[in-house]
Amino acid sequence: MKSQILIVLSILFSLAPATPTTPNNTQSISDIISNLPQENNGVLYLGRDGVLRSVDASGRVVAYQQLSPDQIREYNSNFPAADQDRLSQDFQGVDGRDVTNLDQLLNPDRNMLPPMATTTMSQQQPTGTNMPGQNTCGAMGCTSQRDCRENGCNSCLQADHMAMGYCH
Repeated sequence: MKSQILIVLSILFSLAPATPTTPNNTQSISDIISNLPQENNGVLYLGRDGVLRSVDASGRVVAYQQLSPDQIREYNSNFPAADQDRLSQDFQGVDGRDVTNLDQLLNPDRNMLPPMATTTMSQQQPTGTNMPGQNTCGAMGCTSQRDCRENGCNSCLQADHMAMGYCH
């Protein structure tokens, strides 16, 4: 009997490769980012469908969170002003909570995932000035969570076809 239960449980666990987070339309983006499982060599990527996905280095979805329009705006406020303007247009009318198909959440079209990183931290140019006491995470470019964590930040955020992300 125990072995049958263990077999059933192992099958159930193997069918759930990504971790959805509990939907909460009032949760702040900082809380969502902090609670979303993240791979060290991956990124957090907001696809044009309004779903924030934690993606590993090979493009596999590790976890996801469907975002409300307010949460999408809050997420996009983490990027430089030029990106924010474009993203506000790209995400106008988008509500990630409308995406309910599990296959679409876990295995989205390639255009809903980040482009493969082509730069390394040594090739990136700084996008802000570092002043003592200034939070430089938002001005620091990244291609993975590791880039950000090595520089005292928590996550690498990307959205809608950005070739490079920004630390958070």
